[in-house]
Amino acid sequence: MPKPLLSVGELIDQSWDVFRSRMSELLSISGWVLATAILFAIALAFYPTASKLSLGADLTGLETVGVLLFSFTSLVVTPILSFWIYIALTKAVGAHFDHKTVNPKAIMHNVRTLFFPTLLTSVMVILVVLLAIVIGLAPAAVLATLGVLTVFGPFIIIANLLLIAGLFFAVFLSIKWVVYYFMAPYLTMLDGTPAKLALATSRQLIAGRFWAVLIRVVVPKLVFVIFGVFAMSIIAYVVSILIDFSAGLNVDIQLRISTMTTTIVPILIAVLINPLVIISDILLLRSLRS
Repeated sequence: MPKPLLSVGELIDQSWDVFRSRMSELLSISGWVLATAILFAIALAFYPTASKLSLGADLTGLETVGVLLFSFTSLVVTPILSFWIYIALTKAVGAHFDHKTVNPKAIMHNVRTLFFPTLLTSVMVILVVLLAIVIGLAPAAVLATLGVLTVFGPFIIIANLLLIAGLFFAVFLSIKWVVYYFMAPYLTMLDGTPAKLALATSRQLIAGRFWAVLIRVVVPKLVFVIFGVFAMSIIAYVVSILIDFSAGLNVDIQLRISTMTTTIVPILIAVLINPLVIISDILLLRSLRS
């Protein structure tokens, strides 16, 4: 008979306790995301003004560098570095629960062996969710195509009805499979479980406890995010006051500072929230296994 799962309150409290006990190590890893904040700050410092972009005016060399650096950071650096940190934080938290030494430098270095296996597992989870969407919408799409090709009105009417039902079914199936396979990447990161087996094991662990797991996956994250949004709003408000008092700054500089704030502050908050989210997930995984 499996033990009852940790309650939502226990997940939140224990996540905070682990975070406090390993704060320096976890922030040493999570803090690497600040590299993207630095790149964004540099890019935005050279970024052309909105009015110049709307007019389609020629960009200077530095403005072009700003645009390219912003795009490169958004599309390449941030996804790769965030995924790298996600794996490193998971290994660090796993080492904590295994009563092993948490060495941030060594963990960040060793992520390279897990990067592609974890990526494969994550991609497979995404494909499963996309399959759920296809299953829900495919009948309506097929019938609508037949209606267009045969110019038969009832097919179009039925296709529209199927589309409405299919949307609800696709959402339901997507959420169900996201929950069932949620733990798969963690199994690959913590145990080296191959992608296919990780998905099967995740489903086996969660089967029969769907709603209990869904609540425990969502609610702690909501609490952490609400805390982050609250902190972010305070910081943004203080910065906006400072900008308003800086009457000597021209409008362009004020807009740049405001844009930097709205871009960089969420990254700073993520440094604190990401470890808590991962700790909560691993606590839940350990509870599912007990």
